[in-house]
Amino acid sequence: MGEQLLSQSLEDYLEAILILERRYKVARVKQIADMLNVRMPSVTNAVKLLREKGLVNYKKNSYISLTEEGRRIGSQVSTRHTTIKKFLHDVLHFTPDEAEATACRVEHVIDGEFIQRIELLNQFFEKNITGTERADEWLSYISQKITKRNPLQDMEL
Repeated sequence: MGEQLLSQSLEDYLEAILILERRYKVARVKQIADMLNVRMPSVTNAVKLLREKGLVNYKKNSYISLTEEGRRIGSQVSTRHTTIKKFLHDVLHFTPDEAEATACRVEHVIDGEFIQRIELLNQFFEKNITGTERADEWLSYISQKITKRNPLQDMEL
């Protein structure tokens, strides 16, 4: 099947359904609404759109499950999210909450090659930096260079 262009919102719905399926085998409208902090009618409308695109199985007042294509796209979104969050937290030393929030925003605007390179950097960092004195050097360096006022102000380009 060709690559489908989905809004950030619909990608978020697929990712939420994927997470709920992994946890409970199926998803329910209320669970999705709670997870995404949206109203249940919004979930119902989104699920109908996803059904029209062939990405979910859904009948009124029933469980929601991903189709094979929906699972593929949802997995891509989830992988991008996890990779970015790990990079932000482990390499750039964002707090867990900052890493989560930023990953949620960034995951929708990057392509496969970019995420692949971030994943390679995560792997390199974990293998060669984490747990060594180089990690302490990096943390010290980044702490000196980054400020909450204006992150670009003190950076030397």
